[in-house]
Amino acid sequence: MIGVLTAVGQIPNNPPGRNLTLDSKVLYEHGYNKDFTTTPDVPRENVDTVMVTAVMNYFVMPDVYWNSAYFLQSNYSATNLTSSQFDWTVTLGTAVAQNANATSTSPWVKITWGTTTGAAVVTVKEVPQGLSDPACDGTPTTIPIHIIAKPTIGFNPVGTPPTFVASDCYTSATVASAFYDFPISVTTSSSEVLINYSVEKTDLITGTVTTTSASNVPVNAGIGILKVLFSDYGSYKVTITSITDRIARKCDVAGDINVSANQFTYNVMPAPQPASIFHVPNNF
Repeated sequence: MIGVLTAVGQIPNNPPGRNLTLDSKVLYEHGYNKDFTTTPDVPRENVDTVMVTAVMNYFVMPDVYWNSAYFLQSNYSATNLTSSQFDWTVTLGTAVAQNANATSTSPWVKITWGTTTGAAVVTVKEVPQGLSDPACDGTPTTIPIHIIAKPTIGFNPVGTPPTFVASDCYTSATVASAFYDFPISVTTSSSEVLINYSVEKTDLITGTVTTTSASNVPVNAGIGILKVLFSDYGSYKVTITSITDRIARKCDVAGDINVSANQFTYNVMPAPQPASIFHVPNNF
């Protein structure tokens, strides 16, 4: 997803709503960065939250007066954007111009955020070119950024680490709705994270292995619960494969998994059900 800076006095250049299409890409205006839906985010975020080491693209809509040819194109490319220079300033990150124009600058930049958490700022100033001194500098456009650490996740120890094994017995009437609450620990600056995990089932008798997976399962921060539903007897090995928060979907940065505790095995076993009792004849 791509952040958008919108300068004062340029609102008519933007379609109404929270996004616009540019070079066949959907851009989201600053503050509207929670998800991919068309419903506006409530409340709107006034501070962009990004993760350390994230690499993100930002775009600022040029002034229509100085770049009128730019707006004659339906998809706005850098081809006719030759009338302005764009000066970007980033704290706690590094900006590199993308699709540079004749001034070797661009309204597009790729920002690589550093490893330091805390408050940061993205600022851009547009300076029209080809004018006699003094140049007509534009008013800088600024958005605040808050850089957070990556989320972490891992299973809480059960038994003697690193086994992480639990077992329960079920009758034939209850196994179809059997489930287990896998205890996990989540550290994040967000209210919830999304995890992807796989489930490898091994049949207790035949040894046959089947694997399924689940994606974007929400889990609350802190000491959470991953509820996995089963339908048959077997040994189920659950593996957390990746974790993101809702902002990580924008930043394309995955969280850190506690590798030593990213697997948990749960055995769903049948409760033995002896059949009838028989008399054994005397001459047996």
